[in-house]
Amino acid sequence: MSNQNGTQAVDRAARLLTEVVHAADPMTFTGLIGGTNWVGMSVALHCSALGKVLLAYGAAQLPPGPLERRTDKTVTSEAALRADLAGVRARGYAVTDEELEPGLIAVAAPVRGYDGAVIAALSVSAPTTRMTRERVPVAAGHCVQEAAGLSAVLGYRQRTARQNRKAGAA
Repeated sequence: MSNQNGTQAVDRAARLLTEVVHAADPMTFTGLIGGTNWVGMSVALHCSALGKVLLAYGAAQLPPGPLERRTDKTVTSEAALRADLAGVRARGYAVTDEELEPGLIAVAAPVRGYDGAVIAALSVSAPTTRMTRERVPVAAGHCVQEAAGLSAVLGYRQRTARQNRKAGAA
């Protein structure tokens, strides 16, 4: 995804037991600030936007034990994480703001299979100097839209409110 602010890192990830492994090469950033290349690296679910999407929709489970602190902003309380995951479901996307790496902000949206189950997530990440907190909703909206398009390619058809009421009455 290229825009006037430079190229954003765009990646997809798939669930592997209790961690997220970044599976797609990020686009090269040509600006002054680079970032960690996460391709092939395992990342704890609770401190990545991709992982939070998978947790929020039941596509992954937290491993037993304490939540690892990656930065001073990493959520390490299970109660706080549960509240964060409820927010993910309400908004339709996850945000991590310097929870994985200082200076890194990311958003992620669910990708659904034909049956509606979340099977993957799509994310956009950038340095906080380029994607400010005020711009997160715009980036998240684009991410949600692209994830919905990918879900449609995979056969998912979102139900309307009327279809949901009808199904509930049956």
